Amino acid sequence: MMSRIYLFDWGDTLMINFPNEPGHMKDWPKVEEVSGAYEVLKTLSLNAKIFVATGSQGTSSTLMQIAFARTRLAPYICAYFCPDNIGYEKPSADFYKTIANKVGAEMAEITMVGDNLVRDALPALSVGMSAIWLNTTHQENTNKVDEISGLIELVNKR
Repeated sequence: MMSRIYLFDWGDTLMINFPNEPGHMKDWPKVEEVSGAYEVLKTLSLNAKIFVATGSQGTSSTLMQIAFARTRLAPYICAYFCPDNIGYEKPSADFYKTIANKVGAEMAEITMVGDNLVRDALPALSVGMSAIWLNTTHQENTNKVDEISGLIELVNKR
């Protein structure tokens, strides 16, 4: 069954994080969507709400909106969550619980998609959400978390 709500991590899940670029992504000379991100958000948004949930320090929902507005992804995103507007750091359980409360959903209705097993998938699972690990580097999955090696698999699997 498809989730009603998807939370996506930001850097290296929806948009490529260029580690040598200083400052906020909104100011980078170039921003780039992760391969498949547009197709996935466009498809999932037909039947689900999509949110961004990042642990990125020093950002705000406004700065995130400006960065996403430079891509084709922004029209599909309902809201942006980060420590600045949640009040908790990722990967704390309270980070995920607060987001569930803000979107008005039960944990079981939410799927977290992210590229970091420890900061994205495992904490989401610990509070009762579903989780999908975007494991593009093919790390060993000893936790048996649902995983994909590319975002496009999200719509091909469902």
